[in-house]
Amino acid sequence: MPAERTTDSITVPPLFTPTPLVERDALGIWHVRGYAEAKQLMLADAAQAGFQAEDVQKARIDPVLYQQGEPHRVQRGQIARFFSPTTTHQKHMPVMEQFADSIIGEFAKAGRGDLNQMAMRMAVAVASAIVGLNATPGMVKRLNAMLHTPTRTGHPLQDRWAELWGRGQMLTFLLFDVRPAIRARRREPQDDVISYMVSKGKGEMAILAECVVYGAAGMVTTQEFISVVFWHCMLHPELRELMLTADQETRYEFLNEALRLEPVIARLSRRALSDITVTSDGQTVTIPAGDRIDFHLYEINADARTVADAPRALHPHRDLGAGVPRAVMGFGSGMHKCAGEFVAIAETDVFLRRLLALDGLRIEQEPTLNRNELIEGYELRNFIIAAG
Repeated sequence: MPAERTTDSITVPPLFTPTPLVERDALGIWHVRGYAEAKQLMLADAAQAGFQAEDVQKARIDPVLYQQGEPHRVQRGQIARFFSPTTTHQKHMPVMEQFADSIIGEFAKAGRGDLNQMAMRMAVAVASAIVGLNATPGMVKRLNAMLHTPTRTGHPLQDRWAELWGRGQMLTFLLFDVRPAIRARRREPQDDVISYMVSKGKGEMAILAECVVYGAAGMVTTQEFISVVFWHCMLHPELRELMLTADQETRYEFLNEALRLEPVIARLSRRALSDITVTSDGQTVTIPAGDRIDFHLYEINADARTVADAPRALHPHRDLGAGVPRAVMGFGSGMHKCAGEFVAIAETDVFLRRLLALDGLRIEQEPTLNRNELIEGYELRNFIIAAG
């Protein structure tokens, strides 16, 4: 989160010294904190182990986030076209601009509002348009409730209640949002994800699972990213000026750097499907089949071997080595790299350029920082801002 003020960067203190960069703990879980090591392992023979993967496998449904091998390659390839840079700028950009104008217009008229709620409306509206859902106020509330289910504590009764509560929210989302969208797309197909899945004969549970995945990956994460970038821009006038006056390439460079420093999802997990060998600082480590691998993105994204110049500072024009993404591993890597990265950067840019341009813009109440157990990342709540 934004910390101490400096003239050109924000320094985030390390949580701990990441040594060694690949290690196995007492529970048999492998922890990865180096970029080169993470990149090797993300390309290895490993399955998704985060985002409640075990629950999805028990339900015998296969949203693209959890697929492996050829089925994943085929479906990922088909769905990726909805999120490509070309589609984003030619098709989605006008929709983003329309939503941003509406939301920020309401805020400017009111003079005061909760940025987190505004960002949620923006993220849900954009993702819903791509997926094929109708982003009504009711759906926003239902999706928000579903993606913030009670945390499991290890207590049998409390965990059973959390499970039942989560299933109830899922059922409500299915009945009031997903099922009507499926019926509408069967009558009149559109150029969206649900129409594609209907055309492939997918059942409503498979479509529901896909909608939930895009809800977690595309809506919740972008909501938080918009808020944290705004916070940086308000703390550092030069960053606000950059967003208002720089060209698109420079703005996108800054936004990716912000995600590198502030990854919304702090940890990604995989499970080795076969023995995997990884090289770390000249040493060879073998991860046995079946073992879980946790990737710690804050440490990976600040690996000094990859991000050499003040890795825990925000530099809008950071130079990175050839082949290293600007967000480093902020969007993941390998076969399960985030498909919506171009959409997330574009809608953040569209929304914040309009918001930051308002006269008299100010923070009235800095947000409280929470943790979202589903995406294993941060949440900014009660972020009250005003303008005029």
